[in-house]
Amino acid sequence: MNYFKIAVLSIVLMATSCATQNTGSTKTASVSQKQEKLTDIKYGTHERNVMDVYLPADRSPNTAFLISIHGGAWTQGDRKDDVKLAEYLLSQGIAVASVNYRYANLTDTHLPELLDDIDHVAKYLSSHAGEWNTRKNGFSISGGSSGAHVSLMYAYTKNPQIKTIIEMCGPVDFTDIQTLQYVKAANLLSVLDKMSGNKVVWNPGDAIPEAYAKTSPVQFVNQIPTMIIHGDKDEVVPIQQAYILEKALKAKGAQYKLVIVPGAGHLITKLPKDEQIVFTNAAEWLKKYGTN
Repeated sequence: MNYFKIAVLSIVLMATSCATQNTGSTKTASVSQKQEKLTDIKYGTHERNVMDVYLPADRSPNTAFLISIHGGAWTQGDRKDDVKLAEYLLSQGIAVASVNYRYANLTDTHLPELLDDIDHVAKYLSSHAGEWNTRKNGFSISGGSSGAHVSLMYAYTKNPQIKTIIEMCGPVDFTDIQTLQYVKAANLLSVLDKMSGNKVVWNPGDAIPEAYAKTSPVQFVNQIPTMIIHGDKDEVVPIQQAYILEKALKAKGAQYKLVIVPGAGHLITKLPKDEQIVFTNAAEWLKKYGTN
């Protein structure tokens, strides 16, 4: 009889122990699904290799996860410039990694180095997928101005697993004479040379430098779904660039959407009404093409 009581007691204790362990496990999973904002994450060795990660509540490996690349003519700018977009997307259940990356210069840092930085970001996010309960691959990518250019080049030439692209006010074709004349008149050829690594002084009437062609996203368009957002009064990147990309995407048979923001300049989210157009379109696009 004593043996029977001992056996029953042992079974009860084991069941209680298992229940406690299961409860603990459930609690941990629940905690991991809370909204989180992780700041100043180092993803590489350079001082600019830092990002902030926004993780929505109730996320899963199917949740859209955007790599957000700031603008600044490849030579300035900061991830903090895009906080409002990241916060809005977070409120819509979309994960965001807002990234700083190396600035381009005339010596050793050009587009390939910038793309390497973004690649390190993608690999870091992938390596933490289990810890964060986020996707391991199939990230989305977005940027404004030069950040849009870097986003397009990364998706089209570096990482074919990118699910979708949102480019805002980005330059896409540096072989377009009208655009180059515009860039030269705006005294921006020097930053273009820093990004592309071009060493040849270009003047109207000259042949297009090879470095400009090799760093033009329109030359590498593929079928990754792409959203284009551009203001029709852009004073830095002519809206013609948006139409050039649209034409290339259409010819490639890619899924795309062109959103023209009436009256908006290069700072496309300057006015609240324009910001709302940009943010809501971006969120809808990511929910459609950045998930699963």
